[in-house]
Amino acid sequence: MEIIANKNCRKVRGSHVLAVSCAKCKTFIANYQKVGESNFVKMYNDRIIDGILDFTEYHGAIFCPNCGERIATRYTTKPDKKEAYRLVPSAFNKKKV
Repeated sequence: MEIIANKNCRKVRGSHVLAVSCAKCKTFIANYQKVGESNFVKMYNDRIIDGILDFTEYHGAIFCPNCGERIATRYTTKPDKKEAYRLVPSAFNKKKV
């Protein structure tokens, strides 16, 4: 599979990179810049570095291309009106890169 860079990505100071993969079949989904040590609940679109999907266009949900498992659902956050993906708790694995 081809890795596609996200053109909306901005570098964030003090962040660390997480590799997100499917929990069912271990297929790579995306590299994400995580800020802080809180729980990994949502992925902002402008912090996704690259992935197997084209994140420059907004998807309704993120599905694993290998097994079809739903990884995340798109929504707009209330406080700052930013586009984000709410992760399904048991559908993904994360690993520090």
